[in-house]
Formats: sequence, structure tokens, C-alpha cells
Amino acid sequence: MKKISLKQKIALVVFGLFVCVVLLEIGLRIGGFVLLYLQEHGNKISLKQKKTYRIMCLGESTTAGYQNSYPSRLQEILDQKDIGVNFSVINKGISGTNTGYIVSQLEDNLNKYNPQMVITMIGINDGRNARPYEDMPNKKSLLSFKSFRTYKLKKLLHFRIINKAIEIGVYRKEDILKKAVEINPENERGYINLGWYYNDTGEHNKAEEMFKKAIAINPENVQRYIELGWYYKRIGEHNKAEETFKKAIEMNPENQWGYCGLGWHYSDTGEYNKAEETFKKAIEINPENTRLNAALAISYEEGGKYNLAEEYYKKTERLRTEYYNPVTGHNYNRLKEIVTKRGIRLICVQYPVRSVESLKNMFKDKKDVIFVDNERLFKEAVGREGYTEYFVDMLAGDFGHATKKGNRLLAENIANTILKECF
Repeated sequence: MKKISLKQKIALVVFGLFVCVVLLEIGLRIGGFVLLYLQEHGNKISLKQKKTYRIMCLGESTTAGYQNSYPSRLQEILDQKDIGVNFSVINKGISGTNTGYIVSQLEDNLNKYNPQMVITMIGINDGRNARPYEDMPNKKSLLSFKSFRTYKLKKLLHFRIINKAIEIGVYRKEDILKKAVEINPENERGYINLGWYYNDTGEHNKAEEMFKKAIAINPENVQRYIELGWYYKRIGEHNKAEETFKKAIEMNPENQWGYCGLGWHYSDTGEYNKAEETFKKAIEINPENTRLNAALAISYEEGGKYNLAEEYYKKTERLRTEYYNPVTGHNYNRLKEIVTKRGIRLICVQYPVRSVESLKNMFKDKKDVIFVDNERLFKEAVGREGYTEYFVDMLAGDFGHATKKGNRLLAENIANTILKECF
């Protein structure tokens, strides 16, 4: 038997690691591919419709989705209005994206879908490391990537897996999430993802087990306790939620998000004085955090302290104005330039409960832009029926990913605005 040299052994190890990385990447992304495929499948159907007024929606996870998204609700509402115009809504929302990527892909999307109207609700993912659209990877690098065999393999697997899933009428997200932790049993995030999956399917014993497995892997990770606390809060296990958030605070008294979670727990249980005290402790740690100040504003509103709620809403808007992200403004202005130059109507939607003025302030020239204000509408709805009726999480502190009811309310407001202003 031929002896393998040290160099050959090293090469085999490197190759094996490369294969593992490729397989892991494929496994982690398959779930996202399924959702994107379904969304794009709907877009292709819309694209084939003739003699329609085509609307393209741009955004991140607050826009993305197949059935429970505001663009899908918008299509339904516009159809119901029956104003003599056939509408076709294209959903180009991409989870986790930012304004730089959206603008870098804009001209390609406009050429592909040829919309008469573009609706945007963007910017929430532009953090400190946000990049101008000019700094995004260019098309040449993307084309060279597409020439790689690994990319073709991914496309082939994607195509076959998706079509098989559609053929048999079953998509088991659970299997994909399980595969991720089988490949890497020390993957804390994998167990967290499984936990939230089981939460969504109502298998709460399994969900709790997954969250606790993530903690067992790294007991010193405060964030895992905070996530477990949010899980308990979401299913109404109030005592366990309080205990878990307090554990997180005990582990790290300087972690603002432990106090934030505990504050929301007290707000949920109607202990508004405790909620106020706890949110203020979080704000002491980070006074300029808009999410924390907005959370306190919502708690005040739910507790009937409307003057204090208004005070903290105004403080939150002031902080947003003072700590304005120039990259978001830069990208938004370039988006406006591209869209309006083609004679396409531009509708800019402000996020729920936030002031539309902070969105307007991003534009050097507001001409040819129609703004959709969702501040008072959502504040009144939340104050009347409670936060969880309209949002499933606290993505941005003062709002999160919308429930079906929240997306319906959002879509209705957008529909009413564009019908009034454009038709």
C-alpha cells in the first residue's frame, strides 16, 4: 500500500474541512432558500400577469415573506377595492439585508420587474457598520462567484430539494434545523433556532429543552438566558420568565437587555410601576438607546400614563434625529434618484409607531416622494389592544415583526395612502 506523505495528509485535511464548510453552509441556508423560492415563485406569477399596475416592495425581514407579509396583504386589499385597476404586487423583501444592498440591486430589479410604483420600508438593519451602496460587491465579483462549481452544486441541490418538497407537498423545516445541530452539536445558535421552531409549532416541552441545551453548551452566555426568558414570556410562563431575566441580570448587571426583558415581563403582567423602574435601569446603562426609551414609552401608554408616554416618544424621536445614520440617508437619496428618474412613483413607508418626520429628514429633496405615516395608527392600536396583538417580537424596541393583524393594518394604511395620492 502506497504511503501517504505529510503534505498529502495536510491537503486531505484541508480538503475535508473545505467540504464540511460547504455542506454546513448549504444546510444552514436551505431553510432560507425555501422561503425565498416561495416568495420568488409568487413574484413570477405576478410578473406573468398582463395589463396590470405593477408595484414592487423593497425591504428586509419586515417586508419579506410568502403569505404573512404586508405585500401579500396589500395585494388582497387592493384587489378588494375594485377601482378598475388590476394590481400586481412584487415582494422583493430580503431578511437581514440593508439599504446598501437594496440600492446596489435596485436597477437590476427595476429592469427585471418594470414596476410603475416602488414601495420602500428600509433602514432598520443599518447599524454602525452600514455601508454606502457604492461599497457593495460589484456585479463582476458576483458573476465570477457564480462560475464556481460549488455555487452550481448549491443551485442544483436547491432546485432538486425545493421541487421535491413541492412535489410531495411537505416542507419539514424541523429536519433542516436538526441537521444543523447534528453537523455541529456545539452550535448554540442551532438549538436556539430549533427552540423557536418548536415554539411556533406549539411543542413547548421540546422548545424549552432546546433553549436549555443552548445554555448547557455555554452556561456563561448571558444572552442565552435572555432568549430563554423571552421564550417564557411569549408562552405566558410569567414566573419562569421573571426568574430567568433576573438570573441574566445577576450574571451581568451591566447588560441592558436583561433589564429590558424583565421590564417587558412586568408590563405584560400589568405591574407598570415595576416596569418603569426596570426600564429606567436599562436606560441608565445606555441613555441614548432608542429601543429602550421607546420600550418605556410603550409601557407608559399601556399603563395609561399618556403624558409620560408622549414625553418618551418625543425623546426617542429626538435621539433618532441626533444620532442620524448618514449612510441610510445617503442610500435612500440614491434610491430616490434612480426611481424617480425613470418616472416611477416612489412610496416611502415609515416603520410602525415611528414618526414620519425622521424619515422625511433623510431626504435632501422631498419632491416626488409620497410618505406613509404609521405612527399614530399603530400607537392607538397598541394602546387599545396591547403590543402582542400587532407584533411578535421586539426587533427594534418600539416595534417588531408584525403579526397577521399587524401586517393587515400596515397594508391597509399603505393601500389607502396610494389610492388617495395616486389614483
